[in-house]
Amino acid sequence: MLHNPANKDVVDVVIRFFSYFTILSNTLVFIYFLNLLLSRNSDASFWHKPETGTAITVYILVVGIVYHAILSQLHNPLGLAFWADHGLHSFSPILSIVYWILFTSKRTIQYQSIPYWLIYPAVYFVYTIIRGNFSGFYPYPFLDLNKISFLQAFGNSLLVLLVFTFLSLSLSFIANKRSQKIKTYTND
Repeated sequence: MLHNPANKDVVDVVIRFFSYFTILSNTLVFIYFLNLLLSRNSDASFWHKPETGTAITVYILVVGIVYHAILSQLHNPLGLAFWADHGLHSFSPILSIVYWILFTSKRTIQYQSIPYWLIYPAVYFVYTIIRGNFSGFYPYPFLDLNKISFLQAFGNSLLVLLVFTFLSLSLSFIANKRSQKIKTYTND
C-alpha cells in the first residue's frame, strides 16, 4: 500500500490498512494467542475464558469463509502477496479452529454472551460505511457504496452478521455438547 504512487499520506495508508476486517481480526488472533502464551492459565482471565476463544475463532472463520467464498475470485495475488494473502485468510482460520477444537471446545460456553460477540462486526460495518462516506474508500466490494446502493450494502452486512450468528451458535452448541459429554464421562 505504501509503494502505490497514489498513496502519499502515510497516516491514510495506515488507517486504510487497519480498515480491513481481515487485518483487525488477525491482529486480534495474534493478541489472543500471545496472551494465552504469556498469561497464567487462569479461568478467571479474560483470555482464558471459552467465550473469548470462541468469539475470536468465529471472527477469523468468517474472514476465511468470506474470502474463499467471495473475495478470492476477485483478485490473484502473486509472489509474497500470495503467501501473505493465504496466511491471513487460510492459515490463521485453520490454526484458530484447530486450537479451538483441541482446547476451547471442551468447555461450557454461555449462550447469553453471543450478542456481545456480534458488537465487533456490527460496529465494523457501521464504521466502514461512515468512514467510506467521507473518504470514498471501502475495503470490500460488498460494502462499496461507490458501486452498490446503501440498501445492498446493508443487506450484505446483515447476511454476514447472520453468518457470524450461525457460527457463534454452532460453535457454542458443539462446545456445550462436548463439555457435557466430558462431565458425564468423568462422573461415570
